[in-house]
Amino acid sequence: MNDYLFQIEETVTTCFLMAAYQLKIDRKTRDMSFISGQINFIDGSALDFKEFIEEIDEEIEKYKYGYNYRKDDHVFFRYDNALDPGARCLNSFPHHKHIEDSRIVDSHPVSLEEVIAEIMQHILSNWEH
Repeated sequence: MNDYLFQIEETVTTCFLMAAYQLKIDRKTRDMSFISGQINFIDGSALDFKEFIEEIDEEIEKYKYGYNYRKDDHVFFRYDNALDPGARCLNSFPHHKHIEDSRIVDSHPVSLEEVIAEIMQHILSNWEH
C-alpha cells in the first residue's frame, strides 16, 4: 500500500505541466485507502480524481475510480468504473470513458499515470496549433 501511495504522490508532483495540486489520502485501514485530489494544469484545465483501493496479497485492487478532465464547465473526458446504465452495453463494462460529444466508449481500467499522460499529450498538441 505504501509503495502505491508513494507512486500516486510522485505521479502528481512530478508532472511538468502542473500548476498546482491538492492530494488527499484517507487511510481507512492499513490495507484500504480513499485517494482524491485535483491537478490544475498550466493551460487552465484541471483533473479531478478519486480512487478507492485495497491491498490484497500485495496487489492493489481498485474498487472505484474516476478521472474527470475539464476546463471550467467543459468536460474533455472522464474515465470511471461506475455502474452507468449507458455503459452496460460496452464490452469493457463497468470500465468506460465519457468523451466530449456525450458518448460513452470502451476503456480498460486506467491508472492515474495513464490519464495524466493523455492530458499532457492533449495540452501539448493544442499548444502546437
